[in-house]
Amino acid sequence: MKKSHFFRRSLFLVLCVTSLPTVIIGITFYIAGRAYMENEITRHHDALLVKTIDRMNDSLAQLELAATQWSLDSRLDGRLGEIDLVDEFNVTHSLYRFLGVMKGAYPLIDQVYLYLDRQQPVIVSDIEGIVPLTDIQQQKQFHGLLQQGRSEFWQFDLTKVNGKGTGPYVALVHKLPSIGKPYGALIFYLDQSKLVQMVEGMSVDNEDASFLMGKDGSLLVSPSSLNRKNAELELAVQESVMQRKEETGSYLFQWKDKSYLISYGEYSRLGEPWRYVTTMQLSQLTAPIVIISRIILGMGAVGLIVACLLSWMASHRLYRPIRRLVRLVKMQKPDPGPEVGDELDYIANQWTHLSEERKALETKLKQAYPSLRAAFMMQLVQGHVYSLKEPEIRARLQTFGWSSESQWFGLMLARVTGVSKADNRFMENDEYLISFAAANIAQEMVRIRGIQAEIINFHDLTVGILLSYPSETRKMHVKEELFSLAEDLVRTISSLLKMQTTICIGRLTTEIKDIPDMLPFLQNAILYRDLKEQCQVLDLEEILPYTPQEVHYPFALEKELLQALRMGQCEQAMQRIEAIISELVVRSRKEKLLKEGVMQVLGSIMHTLLETGYQPHQLYEGDNLFEQLSQIREPEQIVRFFQQKIILPYAQKLSEDQTARAKPLIEQVTAMLKDQFAEGISLEACAHHFNTTPYTLSRLFKQVTGMNFIDYVTALRIEKAKELLSDSDMKVNEIAEQVGLQPSYFIRLFKRFEQITPGQYREKVMK
Repeated sequence: MKKSHFFRRSLFLVLCVTSLPTVIIGITFYIAGRAYMENEITRHHDALLVKTIDRMNDSLAQLELAATQWSLDSRLDGRLGEIDLVDEFNVTHSLYRFLGVMKGAYPLIDQVYLYLDRQQPVIVSDIEGIVPLTDIQQQKQFHGLLQQGRSEFWQFDLTKVNGKGTGPYVALVHKLPSIGKPYGALIFYLDQSKLVQMVEGMSVDNEDASFLMGKDGSLLVSPSSLNRKNAELELAVQESVMQRKEETGSYLFQWKDKSYLISYGEYSRLGEPWRYVTTMQLSQLTAPIVIISRIILGMGAVGLIVACLLSWMASHRLYRPIRRLVRLVKMQKPDPGPEVGDELDYIANQWTHLSEERKALETKLKQAYPSLRAAFMMQLVQGHVYSLKEPEIRARLQTFGWSSESQWFGLMLARVTGVSKADNRFMENDEYLISFAAANIAQEMVRIRGIQAEIINFHDLTVGILLSYPSETRKMHVKEELFSLAEDLVRTISSLLKMQTTICIGRLTTEIKDIPDMLPFLQNAILYRDLKEQCQVLDLEEILPYTPQEVHYPFALEKELLQALRMGQCEQAMQRIEAIISELVVRSRKEKLLKEGVMQVLGSIMHTLLETGYQPHQLYEGDNLFEQLSQIREPEQIVRFFQQKIILPYAQKLSEDQTARAKPLIEQVTAMLKDQFAEGISLEACAHHFNTTPYTLSRLFKQVTGMNFIDYVTALRIEKAKELLSDSDMKVNEIAEQVGLQPSYFIRLFKRFEQITPGQYREKVMK
C-alpha cells in the first residue's frame, strides 16, 4: 500500500474545504444579499402595513359600533331636548355617570360631550358639568354638526368647550336620534397622544414618518401635530403619495440624499376614504447586510491564510482514522485478496468481502425466519410474552409481516383423535406426524382463502389457528367467516387423515393480550366434543357462555356522581354519595361487600379527578385515602368521610380556580365569538376549545356578561346584520348567510329582536 498517495490528496482536500467556500459565500452574500434583503423587507413591510391598517380599522370600528349602541340608550331619549337639566338632578346625575362610563370604556376616548341644540345650546360633560355655549363661533360649529347628512361621522377640526385644550381634535360625532330631526349629538373626543401612538405603530425610530390623510390630501392624524421634527418629511411624502393612483402600494422615495421606503394603504370609515402612510429609511435595513458581508469576507481571507498553515496538521489527523480502520480490518482475519494500491483500496476490498458474508448470513436468516415467526406465535398464544405491553406485541407482529392495527383477532383450536382405532393408518407414537400433517392442511387452506393467519403446531394432536380480520368488518360477518373456514377445515382434515377432527372457535377480541387467556378456555371447551361424531365445530361462546353473577353495585348512581364532579356540582355529588352508600348497605348487607363497594367508588373518584386536571396526591396533601377509608366501619362515618375528606376539598379548590380564571376566560371567549360567530360555533365546541365543560362555561359566561351564551351570539349576529343592512346593498338572504343563519330563521329572529323585518329596517334606515 502507498500511504503518500492518499496523504497528498488529503492535504489538498483540506485546503479547499476549509478556505474556498468561505470566500465564495462572502462574495455571494455581499452581491446578492443587499438586493434580496431590500425585496424581502419591502414584502414584510407591506404585510405589516396591512395588519396595522386592519388593527386601526378594527379599533375605530369597535368605537363606532359602541357609539351606535350607546346612542340607543334610554337615557338619551328625546326628552333631553326639552327638560331643564338643572332642575332634573336625577336625570343630570344619570347622564354624568353614563358619560363617564363611555369615556372609560375605550382607551382611545379622551372626553365625551353631550351636545344639546337648544335656544341656549349646552354641552354636558361628566367633568365640567353643564356648560352653556356662549361663544357665537362655537355655537355655529356645534350646530353645524347636526346639519351633516350622516347620523354618525368623523370630525377632524373640533375644539373643546370654551377653548380648553390645544385642538383641533379628532372626534366621532353621533347625532341623537339617528333618524329624524336631531336634538343633539354625542361627541367622542379621541386622545391625541394615543391616536398618534397607534398611527406610529410601524415607525422604527424618530426619523421615520407615519400619518393618516384624507382622500383630498389633508392630514387627519399626524405626529407632527405634537412634534414638528418630521414636518418637512411628512409634507414631501404627502405630496408624493397624492400623485399615486393606486389605493395600496410601496415605492422608493429619495429625499435629502436619503432613500426611503414608502408604504401606503387606503381604507374607508363611515363612507370616507382614509389613507395610511408610513416611511422607513432603507439604509437602516441594509446596514446589517453590509456589515455582515464585510465580516464574512474578512473571515474568509483570514481563513485562507490560516488554512494553509493548518492543512498540514489537519491532513495528519485526517489520516489517523484511516490508519486505525485499516488496523481494525486486519485484526478481523480478512480475506488476503490481491495486492491493492492504497489504504482506501484495501478497505474497499475488505468491505466487498464483508458484504458477501453479510448476504450469506441474510440468506440463512431468511431461511430461519418461518421458524422464528412460529416460535414467537407459540409464545404469544401460550402467554409467555406477558412481560411485553400491547404496543410492543403489535410492533413485534409488524416485524413478522402481520398487520396488527385495527384488527379483529380470533383463535381456533383443532384436535385430531382416534389414533388407537384398529382401522387407522397411523400408530400411537405418530402424534408428531399427525400434528404436522394437520398443520400443513390448515396452512394450505388459509393460504387459498387469503386470510391473515398463523398455524401453531402444539405437537400433541392439537393445532392452533390465530387469525385476524379488519375491524371495519362487522363482528357477525367475521364469525360467519370463521365458521365457514372451520367447517371446510374439519371436513378436509378428517377426510385426508381418516380420523375424528374437532375444531373449537374462540371469542373475537381487538386486544392481542386477550389471546393467551383464550387458550385454556378452548382447551376446556374442546372436551365437550361428541365422541361419536367424525367432524365437529364447537363455539366457545355457546359451550362456555359469559354468564356473570348478579352484581349489586349502584352503577347508575356512580355515573351520576362522577358526572356531578366533572360539572362542578359538588352539592349534588354529596347527595349522590349518600345515596350510593345507602344502596350498598341495603343490597350487600355485609361489611366486607360494603368495603369493596366504597373502595371502588373512591377509585372511580380519583380517576375522575385526574381526568378533570387535578392531581389527587397534591389535592389531598399526600394523605393515603384508601387506608383511611379502610379503617372506617360505620356507613354514616363513610358518608361523612367522602363528603368532608374527598368532595369538600375538591369543591374548595374548584371554586378558587374558577374564580381566578372566570373573567380572563370569558374575555377570550367573547373575543373568539366576535371573530367566529358567523361560523355557528356551539357552547360545547367553545368549551372544548378552552378546555372546560359546557356547564361551567355557561355558568361563568352568564356570571360575567349578564347574558347566556346563545343570547350573546344572537345579539352579535343581529348587530352585524343591522350594520350590513345599513351600509351595504347585499340581499337579505346573503346577509343571513353572512351572519351564519338560514334566511327564513334569520327573518323571524330579526323581527323578534327589532319588532320589524330586515327589509323594513333597511327602508327605515334609508329614510
